[in-house]
Amino acid sequence: MLLPLVTALCPAATAASPYPLPAPAVQPEPCPPPPMPPLPPAPPLGPPAVRGSQIPLVPAPAPRHVSLAAVSGKGIWLALWPSSHPDLAAIVRRVHAAGIDQIWVRTGSPADGYYGGRELARLVPLAHALGVYVIAWDFPSLSNPLADAERAARALRAGVDAFSPDLEPAPEGTYLGVKRARYYLSLVRRYAGNRPVVATVMPPNSYWVHVYPYSAMAPFVDAFAPMVYWSCTEPGAAVSQAILALRHLRPVVPVGQDFDMGPIGGRRGLPSPAEIWRFLYVAQRLGAPGASLYDLESGGPSQFAALAAYPWTADRARTGGQARPPALRRRATGEERPPLRELFTQVMRDGSSSDVAMQQSAFTGRTYVAGGRQ
Repeated sequence: MLLPLVTALCPAATAASPYPLPAPAVQPEPCPPPPMPPLPPAPPLGPPAVRGSQIPLVPAPAPRHVSLAAVSGKGIWLALWPSSHPDLAAIVRRVHAAGIDQIWVRTGSPADGYYGGRELARLVPLAHALGVYVIAWDFPSLSNPLADAERAARALRAGVDAFSPDLEPAPEGTYLGVKRARYYLSLVRRYAGNRPVVATVMPPNSYWVHVYPYSAMAPFVDAFAPMVYWSCTEPGAAVSQAILALRHLRPVVPVGQDFDMGPIGGRRGLPSPAEIWRFLYVAQRLGAPGASLYDLESGGPSQFAALAAYPWTADRARTGGQARPPALRRRATGEERPPLRELFTQVMRDGSSSDVAMQQSAFTGRTYVAGGRQ
């Protein structure tokens, strides 16, 4: 391994990287979670606003080349609400100082409508000035796919660099049929132009891989962002399963856990920084262009520090090789990326292949999602 060599060449390496590379497996604690009373069943969905017979069948779009630069490297999610009044300038400065490449920001839902215009008008220029990409995300119910897509169009017109619909299952109030999903995504794909559409999806575990319409969505999206919230599962195994199940369809940019899953039946407390380090390490080793954490508001300073310290260098060849927009080029070439990060990237790439084989083992643990246990 090159880690001793890196330490010898740069004694600050151990201080800059509090966790080893290659990152070993880590068992989340305390596990298993205590028993939880059974959750009440989700209420049945009522009739959708638009009947199924009114939803057109849409063909797959023509082949296209879309750069994934906007979702490459490291990202952090913001769950902003209509009543939120965040200090966006402070958030952007913090993200930039941490070497994080993207901010994923919630901009709407059927219940709240589109409310992201005010925040995006401030956030986009602030972020771009410091070389940080902005990805808007929205919660479509698909009850009225056209209305859902119009919110996406408004976010894209606000200048975001990518758009990500959070496509939840029926217990979350979503009419997730194949025809509705394809029609909605065909509209979003058209509005996005040459910007990536990234579907935030359920983790493809032993249940969802058989019932969730990943293959039907794939022609319309440019990447999948599975919600890899590992709870008591070894984080490397959880992200490995997600990437290996989906990467034959589209590139995978997984979303990791940065919140307490105790209230919804999972492991209590925030994931440890070592878990986040392991999640990022395995994601990059298995070829993910980028990875992110949900979310900034729920996570703690040590979790954010682990994300900041992880030496992820985006591979431009794999993400389309396109130069960043002029306002973003300073970030890609500036002096704020120290040589130490390149050294750690080399360590990671030269690591033993035996740990990759271990990471590809089947994921058999339960996955917890917002709204209940799966």
